Amino acid sequence: MAGKKRFIARVDEEGNVKLPLAVLKDMGVTLPAYVSITREGSALLLRFRTKRSPLRLGRQIRTEEMEKLIKEALDELVIARWET
Repeated sequence: MAGKKRFIARVDEEGNVKLPLAVLKDMGVTLPAYVSITREGSALLLRFRTKRSPLRLGRQIRTEEMEKLIKEALDELVIARWET
């Protein structure tokens, strides 16, 4: 697979993993950032949250778009509560 690189990171006693800055920089991740983690068997899938664009008023919004915006806002709320 093109662009596939392998890195090794250490998991400390508290379960923390320090990701190499080079990886984050290559992916365009701006720190600090939130990441959602999905377990797929023995693998973990990390998805970094990009900053949500504000809702533009004065235009028609499809139901699907509104549902997506609501889901994203609820996800951010869950992450924010999880962090506190």
